[in-house]
Amino acid sequence: MKTSFLLGILLAAGAGTDLSAQTVTGKVTDMAQKPVDAATVILQLADSTFADAAITDTAGVFSFNACPEHYRLIVQHMLYQTMEREGSGEDAGTFTLTPKDNALEEVVVKGERPLVKVEGSRLTYDMPRLTANRLVTNAYEALLQLPGVMEKDGLPSLAGTGNLSIVLNGKPSSMTEEQLISLLKSMPASRVERAEVMYSAPPQYHVRGAAINLVLKGYKAGEGGLQGEVNGSYIQKDEGGGNGGAALTWLSEKWDADVMYNLTDEYFRQGFDFSALHTVKDKTHDIRLSDNGEIRNLTHTFRAGATYRPDEKNSISLSYTGSISPDRKSYMDAWGNVTDSHNDKRSDVRLHNASLNYTSGFGLSAGADYTYYRNKDSQNFSDTDAGGNTTAFRSDSRQRIDRWKVYADQSHALPEAWKLNYGVAFTYVNDRNSQLYDLPEMTGLNNESRIDEYTYNLYAGFEKAFNPQWSLSVSAAVEYYRMTDYKKWAVYPNLSLNYMASASHVLQLSFSSDKTYPDYWTLSGTTSYLNGYQVSEGNAYLRPYADYTASLTYIMKSKYIFQASYSYVPDYFMQMTYLDSDELRAVYNFQNWDFIKLLTFTAVIPFKAGAWWDSRLTLNAQLKHDKASHYYDAPFDNRRWAGIGQWTNTFTLSRHPDIRLEISAFGQTGIIQGSYRSGAIGYVDAALRYTFAGDKAMIQVKGTDLFNGLNHIDIRSRNGSQHFDMNVRSYAQSFSVAFSYKFGGYKKKATKDIDTSRFGM
Repeated sequence: MKTSFLLGILLAAGAGTDLSAQTVTGKVTDMAQKPVDAATVILQLADSTFADAAITDTAGVFSFNACPEHYRLIVQHMLYQTMEREGSGEDAGTFTLTPKDNALEEVVVKGERPLVKVEGSRLTYDMPRLTANRLVTNAYEALLQLPGVMEKDGLPSLAGTGNLSIVLNGKPSSMTEEQLISLLKSMPASRVERAEVMYSAPPQYHVRGAAINLVLKGYKAGEGGLQGEVNGSYIQKDEGGGNGGAALTWLSEKWDADVMYNLTDEYFRQGFDFSALHTVKDKTHDIRLSDNGEIRNLTHTFRAGATYRPDEKNSISLSYTGSISPDRKSYMDAWGNVTDSHNDKRSDVRLHNASLNYTSGFGLSAGADYTYYRNKDSQNFSDTDAGGNTTAFRSDSRQRIDRWKVYADQSHALPEAWKLNYGVAFTYVNDRNSQLYDLPEMTGLNNESRIDEYTYNLYAGFEKAFNPQWSLSVSAAVEYYRMTDYKKWAVYPNLSLNYMASASHVLQLSFSSDKTYPDYWTLSGTTSYLNGYQVSEGNAYLRPYADYTASLTYIMKSKYIFQASYSYVPDYFMQMTYLDSDELRAVYNFQNWDFIKLLTFTAVIPFKAGAWWDSRLTLNAQLKHDKASHYYDAPFDNRRWAGIGQWTNTFTLSRHPDIRLEISAFGQTGIIQGSYRSGAIGYVDAALRYTFAGDKAMIQVKGTDLFNGLNHIDIRSRNGSQHFDMNVRSYAQSFSVAFSYKFGGYKKKATKDIDTSRFGM
């Protein structure tokens, strides 16, 4: 009832407000009223300060994602006289150009389009331009090309931030980050139009902290019709695998529709060598253990979506995403002086997501999102201990999650360039878990649980451009969270302050707050056997942790990025290994710590040498402090500096034919993770791409972890009774061949970059 009442208030408040997108649009024609293609349009503020630049399309239309109160437009074309006009409002009208009397000889204009544009609290990247010289095949690989973005433990991370949220088309989703990433890995890179990087996401995105919003391509004047892509790849690790699929998109003035299917055959292998001096009741045991495991997984991913626009200001969109892994197989063998075990698992995983969204011309956006997730898992386990005793059992695990999310957001344009945002959201999750053992003596480990989770969220905030140099975005969200006996009220403030001394010098100060909740399976408190010595345990008493991050970002010449940030994360948790002091076993589980503190300095430095070498270097230095005063009988308080570097280089070996070589290297010094200390790691990847058939077809060969750097990750713990060493083997080295072909649609003719050397960029 309360949620319905609040939604009603928002709908009523927005009904009388006329708020359209804050853009400036216009058209350029010649004396015969025919559109002028590839004309340069420069947007200046009233004081002649450069704001933005655009190029007209084949229909003569230009557009800017900003609308100053007063502005000047300058239209230039080598065949026409330059034209200037001052104006206000979103419709700049039609510019009719007069031909030049004199004929010009060939003119070559060279320039460099900005790598990043600052739009309020967002750093916006043109993804086709960013990835034009990069050797990427899917949307996830394109995401990793963003400055400051690196992959950590299989998930993308943004330097200088804590948790990173991924948003698709600016709409909230009930899918988890892992599920969204799985979708992006199945999506062609060509589907992504732009990426918005936010160190403090505005509340209307319904995520907190750092976020990246990936916007898929929609209709543009002069481009439309049926477009598509087919792709496939073969990946050779210890065993072969690969993926293949097709994507179709229909773009028109009223309708955007897309369908996609992808089949992935994944193969993973991982192992480790484990040694420990394990003390149990004053007796020390010398443990030696080796482990090797493999996973084979066949996944079908499919998506269908449509957007209908009755006019320029209103739209309604509906999408469905599904993922099915009907027969995931894995096994793990362990051997040593305490166990000789075999662990065989079979899983059936199903995911279905449906999303409905309506966006109005008066600033209202509302929608609903539903995700269904089911996992059936069976385990056959056998173990022979050091005394020759054999144990064998079967366990069956089930998890089903139904997650609903409904939301409504409203924006109002107020006088003096103020903008008011507010909204509500409600999320309900029903999670059911079970784990049953077939041995009578293990029935005490049987577990059945149900979790009902309710999250109520109400936020309000404002945006204000005080002048061309200063802009501010401030918001606060009030959240009430309830799960079983845990109830919590919380307030999450967010701030983003921008200072643009000129287009070449931008400062952004941001503050964000967030909270991370444990996954439902961990909260169920189940126990799973990895081998005869190591077990994984849930924790029904695990508390969520908060994250408070402040960062200062300096962007120079729209491409060099320098940042300093500080994060404080109380009650942090992560999975670690604990050598049980009462029983000869190693336990993997999650426990709350006191905090982690992280001071980070980041630099992103791109470099070009002519048209043959395109390079980007990312450097990261961080001081990390991990503390847990009550971690069993082994508390810890550790600090350590660490350095991370990533260097990506693309070499154009030939333009006709188009052949490019990419070599990327990653290196990291030793780090701490709680009581762990990990050694330095590094790897090198290389790829060679041949593009042909008018840039529609591509063949690429790639080698990953060429020197096997990820196959030797050393981890050690020397913390009171916790004395062990682990050498992890990731077997990440691979060789792959990929092919893709794009077809259909209308593509604008290529135009040269705008020369912005005199614009102060």
